[in-house]
Amino acid sequence: MKHWFAALLVLLTLCLCAVSATAAENEFAFDRTVTTVFEGDTLATVLNRSGDAAQGEVTYVSSAEKNATVDAAGVVTALNKGKTTITATLKTEERSYRATITLTIVRRVTEIEVNEDSLSVYAPDDPDILPLLTQPVPEGARVLMLPVNRSQKLGITALPKDANNRKTSLSTDNPEVCDVTGSTLKPQAQGECNVTITSEQNPEITFVYHVLVVQPITKLTLSLDKDELFIGETARLTTAYTPEDATVQQVVYSSKNEEVATVDENGLVTALKKGTVTLEAQAADGSGKKASIRLTVKQQPESITLSETSFVINVGKTKRLTATVLPSNTNDKSVTWTSSDESVATVTANGTVKPVAPGICTITCASEDLPQVYATASVEVHQLVTRVAFQEKSLSFDVNTTCQTYWEIEPANATDKSVTFTSSNEGIATVDRNGLVTGHKRGSCTITVKTADGSNRKATIKINILQPVLGVHMEKDTYRVGIDEGLRIKAVLEPSDASNTNMSWTVADSSIASIRGSNNRPTVTGKRWGTTTVTGVTQDGGFTATATIKTGNYNKAVQITDLYVSDNKIKIVVKNESNMNITKFFFDIVCYDMSGNPLPCCTDGTNAFSGSYGYTLYEGDSTEHGKFYFADFVQPETPIGCVVMTITGYRADDGYSHTIPEDKRVQVEFANPLYVPALN
Repeated sequence: MKHWFAALLVLLTLCLCAVSATAAENEFAFDRTVTTVFEGDTLATVLNRSGDAAQGEVTYVSSAEKNATVDAAGVVTALNKGKTTITATLKTEERSYRATITLTIVRRVTEIEVNEDSLSVYAPDDPDILPLLTQPVPEGARVLMLPVNRSQKLGITALPKDANNRKTSLSTDNPEVCDVTGSTLKPQAQGECNVTITSEQNPEITFVYHVLVVQPITKLTLSLDKDELFIGETARLTTAYTPEDATVQQVVYSSKNEEVATVDENGLVTALKKGTVTLEAQAADGSGKKASIRLTVKQQPESITLSETSFVINVGKTKRLTATVLPSNTNDKSVTWTSSDESVATVTANGTVKPVAPGICTITCASEDLPQVYATASVEVHQLVTRVAFQEKSLSFDVNTTCQTYWEIEPANATDKSVTFTSSNEGIATVDRNGLVTGHKRGSCTITVKTADGSNRKATIKINILQPVLGVHMEKDTYRVGIDEGLRIKAVLEPSDASNTNMSWTVADSSIASIRGSNNRPTVTGKRWGTTTVTGVTQDGGFTATATIKTGNYNKAVQITDLYVSDNKIKIVVKNESNMNITKFFFDIVCYDMSGNPLPCCTDGTNAFSGSYGYTLYEGDSTEHGKFYFADFVQPETPIGCVVMTITGYRADDGYSHTIPEDKRVQVEFANPLYVPALN
């Protein structure tokens, strides 16, 4: 049993050796010594082949051709950062072989950049730094100045930012002058050395500083030869250094507001705009020391303009001049005022001109800061008129004539005595520039004289333009006047706008009528029935006019003497009680029934109608029955209880027509004995 097991082990060992030998003879695999490729580079892959796999055509495939491609010879070209798997395939008569290798496409570092915003970096040939250098500066390197014993961390960036490995390392060729730790420089002593920054991924990419370690400035002091400047002026900054043996006694000047003032590299300050600005000096040795000083830039006056450059002022008045100092942002706008002749006018500190006496002088306004900047105003002092008056209060004269007015001016030494005239109604009278008034039509107006010197003094005179009487006639030839009644008659003056309407009046027969009044509208009062004449004489010119006056009781010229009802018919008797021939009279009648109710007696159903009598009644005559005319009358069948009759007017044969006023009319009533008035 033991021999069998041993024999079996030997047999298994021999089989394994045979298999291993076969496998070794048929190798088909990539060499994996290199598995990274930089973008843009190529890699000839190494495919180990032996045994049956040593012969035959191999095909290659890239799994990510955007990252890398592979040609028929197995040469890989890296295109973009990333990964790809290269697969090699072989097919023989016996079997197929396959091998893979995964490659990483790496983006290389192409540049190293340092943030130099806070560093004191110079070109090797900079005249400010060249005298301090004692050792050669590597080609392409720049000089970095550092103060001794003050560490400086560098802001290092490897580019591009998506490079696979952006780590860098620093090295120094003289750590006794400047040592390095990480990205920090540690100046140890005054001197020079070279510091190299190297890309870990691409060591061929470097950045070199020639480091100059200096004794730093510990304090700066700034001074300026003027602490105030006008726009356009210049001043120079002076810098004092502590310690006195500081290696680099240089500063960089700057202005915090270059719109207000600028400063050049030599410390020359130029003022540009009104305001305040901080000027600063920073040590050029990298010590970071600064000093500053404040500067005030002032805007000086350039010109002055006055509110008026020439004016007239009157004695007793004042005038305030205002000065505008330009430009508007001038710091000091104060001014001084002076008069060339204070006997003519004076001027106060605020520019108020006070006239003293008539004359001419010049007012000058000058800048207090720069007296050569000034402006002037010419002043002419006048004496105003204090009073103007006409010598008369009023003037009266006839139409179409002229009259000269006269006036007085005070004081006698008034500068301008000229006046103007106006009329309140030029239709009545006009006035020329010399005060001559011309009348045009009857009436009154006012002539005003006004001073022309601005004093606004004025005076007035009343002008009465008279129209003389040229004739007269009565408005009517004949007037009728009631007894004990007054009637205003009218004499028409010629022309109608005659000024004097006064007249004297007489009556031919004072027993018939009387007259009173002293103008052309007297009042005539009747005394008894009759006819007479009145005569008027005009006060202006003595012209006369005459009119006939007929008097009588005209409201009672015709009267109802009888009124009754017979056979239910109305009976009327009217008598002419005047001295006229009455050709027609008119009346109104109202009818009531026995109960006092309105009795319809007209075509329209009412109880009132009008009527007339058209036959001539001579003086003392009475009417006849059957000749009356009742308008729209309808004989009522109902008994008439009451009749009320009223005479309303009449006409005479001489054309006279008279309507009796309602308050003067007389009502006559007939009532049947059985009539019973209705109760209201």
